[in-house]
Amino acid sequence: MSRFRGWIQAGAALLTNIHLPNFIKGSIYQGKGKAVCVPGLNCYSCPAAAGACPIGAFQAVVGASKFRFSYYISGFLILIGVLLGRFVCGFLCPFGWLQDLLHKIPCKKFSTMKLKPLRWIKYIVLLFAVILLPAFLVNDVGMSDPIFCKYICPQGVLEGAIPLAIVNEGIRQARGALFTRKLIILLVIVVLSILFYRPFCKWICPLGAFYALMNKVSLLGIQVDDRRCISCGKCARVCKMDVDITKTPDHTECIRCGKCIKECPAEALRFRYGFSKNNKCKGDK
Repeated sequence: MSRFRGWIQAGAALLTNIHLPNFIKGSIYQGKGKAVCVPGLNCYSCPAAAGACPIGAFQAVVGASKFRFSYYISGFLILIGVLLGRFVCGFLCPFGWLQDLLHKIPCKKFSTMKLKPLRWIKYIVLLFAVILLPAFLVNDVGMSDPIFCKYICPQGVLEGAIPLAIVNEGIRQARGALFTRKLIILLVIVVLSILFYRPFCKWICPLGAFYALMNKVSLLGIQVDDRRCISCGKCARVCKMDVDITKTPDHTECIRCGKCIKECPAEALRFRYGFSKNNKCKGDK
């Protein structure tokens, strides 16, 4: 599966943004599909978006928990987290795919191994920008500002603001300081993605933070056969998420990309699905 990861990512991005003619029309799809969340980070305001971003949808209703829709979104996030964990980040997230493509641009690359403490930022963003501030800073009708989407998320300006501004004169005229600030955030993420592997996923993304917490209980994971492992360290060296899969198969930073499986000379690693986390691979005696 890891051999076709790029194609799977491209297919997921296309299915998530299937209404491509809207880029030319300058309009946003507003059909019934928009009531359904997609697994990855994908802006609701993208003209081609087929569904709602789970982070944006959650923020839209977190300040009004009396509505049933908020429980649906929470349930959706938990369900996807249990079923797939951070596999979503590795295979199904459009913004994750963009970072992968940017990192392929030839230039000097830098390791994030010494920057591991920055991983905690995404949990802070999840707690404050996605949950607490939208939950408590509400207006008279019980609705809140989508703090992360409005002030931080670079995907919004990439998929929504820029395409709509290109074809819509009114939106071009309405651009202001907020658009400029978010455009700067996007450009910084683009540059960092060229130099570092997936900086947004590692350090900022609240959706990645949520799925990271679910990695410990997700049904999809990577299984290590201790009897076959020769402790060569190749899996750890090839991992761009800075994970030693033989020590922590369910590490919060593992995006299930499968590069370690592909690299292992002893075939000691494989995907597993289910509750069993036995270190003896299925089919072995």
